[in-house]
Amino acid sequence: MQKILVYSFLFLLVLAGCSTAIPGNPTSKTILKENSQADILQMDQLIYIKASNQESLKKGDFIKEDKIGEIKKTTTSTLFFKDFYATKLPVGSEIFATNDHDTYTIIAVIDGKQILYTALVEG
Repeated sequence: MQKILVYSFLFLLVLAGCSTAIPGNPTSKTILKENSQADILQMDQLIYIKASNQESLKKGDFIKEDKIGEIKKTTTSTLFFKDFYATKLPVGSEIFATNDHDTYTIIAVIDGKQILYTALVEG
């Protein structure tokens, strides 16, 4: 009887340890559930959203540098939303790193127009 209690306690302890007390970074599913019209893309398993303040590009705070890749698919389906998938950017839109080498800011280019995106991360 005592062994059963000990094993039950250990099992509950393991279950509690495996639960996620700290939420992870937002996913395409959570973002699009809140706002089905969100302008997002995924890169390196992070979701980037179009920055509300595009003025920092005009001021020169962010300058495009090395090309990172291109948008492979435009979709609003959250099923199998992968890296270089976007909800608004057309296929072939180029994605660039920025001059501050911050992985949380990137620049997309559509027909010569630059658009700043920022990563959505928890914490």
